[in-house]
Amino acid sequence: MPAEIAHTDQVLLQQLSRGERKAFEAIYHKYWWPLVDHAWKRLKDKQQAEDIVQDVFCKLWAKRAALQVQHLEAYLHTAVRYEILNYFSRSRQPHAFLEPFHELLEGGTTPENELVARNLLQLAYAYAQTLPEKRRQIFLLHIQSRYSTKEIAWVLDISQKTVQNQLGTALKRLRTGLAPLILWCISLRYLLLIPAPLFL
Repeated sequence: MPAEIAHTDQVLLQQLSRGERKAFEAIYHKYWWPLVDHAWKRLKDKQQAEDIVQDVFCKLWAKRAALQVQHLEAYLHTAVRYEILNYFSRSRQPHAFLEPFHELLEGGTTPENELVARNLLQLAYAYAQTLPEKRRQIFLLHIQSRYSTKEIAWVLDISQKTVQNQLGTALKRLRTGLAPLILWCISLRYLLLIPAPLFL
């Protein structure tokens, strides 16, 4: 981020922490569409993307006095990814949940992102150990190697339908059983920035 933009964001954050509505409006107008575009790429639903970004801005205003953010743009994008994963964790489509999960595993090289990725991987591997052997193989090929169901079927010499069924079952359990832990893990990213969780 260019130094002048970072400086402007820091000024806006200082003003925001004092409750200056004009600073909030400036942040809103500056980042609204980039954040909606970011959310839409994951959701493919414009209304849902706008709703999620609106929620992020509402929480930003509500917790303005407690903010201790160094990089506003990165913080807002992280907040949107968190809300997307939260949305997918409540979804009935387990495969949809995995896309933002993968994105977080691969999300950059900052110390905060690496901490979250390590914790997510530990959770995923621990979960894999609870699965029956064949389902564990399928799950790990998908998580670790990012193999498609067709590729997994070829590697394991089983039908693609079997892979889809086994993976669907594994992901459903992941979504319903581990989603709260995963969301808590992601919230560590915020604990490094503010004194109390903003998006829980």
